[in-house]
Amino acid sequence: MLNEAALQALASFQAASDAAPVLSLYLNVDPLQRTTDTYKLALRHLLDSVDGVVPKEDRARVERYVELEYDWQGRGLACFSCAAEDFWQAFPLRVPVDDQVFVGRRPYIKPLSDLLDTYTRYGVVLVDREGAHVFLFHLGELEDVAGVAGEDVKRHKQGGWAAARFQRHEEETAYRTLKEAAEMVSDIVRRGQCRYLILGGTDENVARFAEVLPKHVQPLVVGTMNVDITASPAEVGEKSLAVIHQANAARKQALVDQLVTTAAKGGPAALGLKDTLMAVYAGRAHHLVVDDEAMAEAYRCDHCGYVDVEAAEACPLCGSSLRKLPDAVDSLVRWALTQGIDLTVVSSKEQRVDAGFVGALLRY
Repeated sequence: MLNEAALQALASFQAASDAAPVLSLYLNVDPLQRTTDTYKLALRHLLDSVDGVVPKEDRARVERYVELEYDWQGRGLACFSCAAEDFWQAFPLRVPVDDQVFVGRRPYIKPLSDLLDTYTRYGVVLVDREGAHVFLFHLGELEDVAGVAGEDVKRHKQGGWAAARFQRHEEETAYRTLKEAAEMVSDIVRRGQCRYLILGGTDENVARFAEVLPKHVQPLVVGTMNVDITASPAEVGEKSLAVIHQANAARKQALVDQLVTTAAKGGPAALGLKDTLMAVYAGRAHHLVVDDEAMAEAYRCDHCGYVDVEAAEACPLCGSSLRKLPDAVDSLVRWALTQGIDLTVVSSKEQRVDAGFVGALLRY
């Protein structure tokens, strides 16, 4: 299962030499977009594009997994193989990915970083006057379900004093149910089981529930959807993915705007690959932002860690030789993961940035 620990393990692996590199492959297997034959044709084209560059054993390992081991239940697939060092990782994903193949001494992890940033651990709370259901998802996959069932609440339409008394009782009962549900959600948040919340139900019930949520929980609500409390987990999961995607697109745009504005005012921010590389190398970066299609070569000194976008005969700091990095942006992502730097992958197709955007908010 893909999680932060698995991504850290990928980030730390490095092939011993360029002669036995790591094959990284992402495949869109979404049944809503492709048939099985279409997936397999796309897989063959990806592998053919690196034929002669990647060892035949790695190609065979990926093909064997897709043909014999993968259960075809997901919407995306990520595979990493370095047969020379007995390294193999495969991640079936409940969210789709774009087709990509990459060969290098390290696994290509930028797309996985984006998925974890966008779809990691969110909760959907469906509420009505009689109870609430909480669905906890990770990368679109259901992990847990919890619920609160209150007393049966029915609106009385008769007039008179007795009817008014019954109505007050029903309103109080519904309020207690919502409060109990809010406390349950608060406990879930306190235990770190979800990062975002989506509220579902009628507009009236969602509004009333939002009002009784504790103040420390309210900022986690990123969207709402009109879904009945009896909806199936599959329906809830599918509709919630769209809400999460939209909310994260807005969050990422706000971050990009903050970064660009800070840099324009001469504040603590770096823009462009060269300046961002230097900021990360110097330990000044605290939030890295990269376009999902950004890719550029750079040069690194394996002795002292110095990195530059320009080739040189020797490292200007220690005099050792420099090694060419096939994708400096993916290296930035890896350093962010290993150094505890916040990371956000944006899309030039969705956010107002130029293709290849790279930048960072700095500590100072």
